[in-house]
Amino acid sequence: MKKQSLLLSAALVCSAGITAQNLPEGMTALLPAGVTVNLSQTKHLDEQKNLVVAGSPEKGWLAYFQATDQEHGEELWVSDGTPAGTRMVKDINPGLATSNIQYITRFNDRVVFSADDGEYGHELWISDGTEEGTYMVKDIHELESSNPIGFCQMDENNLIFFATTFDSENAASSPQQWLWITDGTEEGTRLVKEVDCNYPGQEEADNKWGPVCRVGRKVFFKAEESDKDGVTHGVELWVTDGTEEGTYLVKDINLEVANGKPEGSTNGPALAHMKNFYNEKVFFKAWDEEHGNEPWASDGTEAGTYIIADTNPAKADNGIGIGGGVTCVGELYNGEVIFRGNNGILGCELGVTNCEPGNFRVFDINVNEPTQDNQSFPDPGAVLDGVYIFCAASGFDANKEGNYGGELYCYDGEKVWLQYDFAPGTGANWVKEAIVVGGSLYWWNEGNMDGTGATDTKLCRLDSPDGVPVIVSDIDSNGDKVYCLRNFNGDLMFTSSVTNQLYIYHYRKEGYDPKQDEEAMKIEFRTRSEIAGEEAVKAISISDVTLALYPNPAVESFRVDIEVPVKEVRVYNMAGVQVKAVTEPENNTVNVNGLGSGVYMVSVATANGNYTAKLIVR
Repeated sequence: MKKQSLLLSAALVCSAGITAQNLPEGMTALLPAGVTVNLSQTKHLDEQKNLVVAGSPEKGWLAYFQATDQEHGEELWVSDGTPAGTRMVKDINPGLATSNIQYITRFNDRVVFSADDGEYGHELWISDGTEEGTYMVKDIHELESSNPIGFCQMDENNLIFFATTFDSENAASSPQQWLWITDGTEEGTRLVKEVDCNYPGQEEADNKWGPVCRVGRKVFFKAEESDKDGVTHGVELWVTDGTEEGTYLVKDINLEVANGKPEGSTNGPALAHMKNFYNEKVFFKAWDEEHGNEPWASDGTEAGTYIIADTNPAKADNGIGIGGGVTCVGELYNGEVIFRGNNGILGCELGVTNCEPGNFRVFDINVNEPTQDNQSFPDPGAVLDGVYIFCAASGFDANKEGNYGGELYCYDGEKVWLQYDFAPGTGANWVKEAIVVGGSLYWWNEGNMDGTGATDTKLCRLDSPDGVPVIVSDIDSNGDKVYCLRNFNGDLMFTSSVTNQLYIYHYRKEGYDPKQDEEAMKIEFRTRSEIAGEEAVKAISISDVTLALYPNPAVESFRVDIEVPVKEVRVYNMAGVQVKAVTEPENNTVNVNGLGSGVYMVSVATANGNYTAKLIVR
């Protein structure tokens, strides 16, 4: 053998078995008896042991994951959402030896990952879900494992990652992982640049999105110069377009002198919480001496990299900025990034910004005095029916009004309100892995909502912002311990550490449009302006049919004036978020109550095609 796997199966893993479980209608256990799934029990989307859905509307969808049966070590498995279609893809490291699948990542309708076949060590692999379509892409390190990690699709045809080679192992006092690119073929896999890429890096536990971030058709990542004998700048923000000349340090954010290093060297800014802002900029947290930890944004140029706001301008006794910080970044909503922010007065509360310089707002949810010491610590949320829904703590003093413990809250761009007191009194409904699938919001709760533990780590569902949450799962009386919630084209896929079983849950609320699932599964490279421009061109070029909306501006409702029958009307805000959908509206009239004042895009679906027009709501 050229290389030997260091991770062999020492013994057969005991079967989780599909024990007697109370599964609701629509929920199915997918793994056969004797098979156990192996997934990282974290709240990140980027997992060492990951559950990933990949495919296309034309080819269908598959969920890829790591699992072990009685005849093989840990290998790559797939599921088409049915027990019959759940199977091992390939015995990569034959027999009981494990291939130790790591960092499965979607690449269009396939996945890439790191695996050890027992001969070449951990190298780059790719799979389309078939045995013949699963193979090692390239033996990057000819003597040892290259340990490829940090996979991130850059554009329609290429994916970047970091890997170790003989040269990068010996470039400095400690091994480095340099930047590589692949199109999924051996000849299309090459070194981009010798740059010391820190991945996974020192990431906070509450960093949902990971340390590598695609924006449009470029990728931002954390790195440092590979030449440690020269001037270095610590782990700073870098960007790549897949070429050596297009890979560079964006800006030296932290100018603090790095003692003991060549003159001109500086320390890193503790980068974290990168988030793609509509394919226009990257949002992130960074530290410098003047401001402390604060929100930043970058378009990939030095001039376009800036601190968004000095959210907490207070200084420590040594003159260094205290900073308001950035943690727990959620989904984008209404043209804003939403995160835990702190202005130094209200404590750690809901912070929002549109990424423009100086733009920052904070909403005080835990108003108990002293408010700086009573903080709501909002967790990442998701957008349901045009409303951002997240978890926060309003206080735990049952004798004080407005203290509901940890609960779901709603944010509409202007105000925040309690969604529902799901854990009665001051109980804790700590919402983790919030995700919208099939038109409903799902999460698992981390709190003992009834005080007994019986409702700990159960799967929960909410169908609308003004609805009442329900507990969906009942796998184990001591807590279901569900995690790794994923969207399987409108169905929810997840696992449980109690059973090591993989589940799928099919549910559709009344009136839900499955077309939204198709949109949610797309990989979007366009900016908001590009999307709006292309949709406008489509509307003009489909036919000579004319579309008019009146009254426009609208106050209570508007009517669609078009020569062909209307099948559906969808309303989008200017951030591209759907805020209303009406199927076959009566008299072609759509109510706008609940929509804030502003400009919207109205898409009208007919048998002839789709038509788009702008609408002003007052």
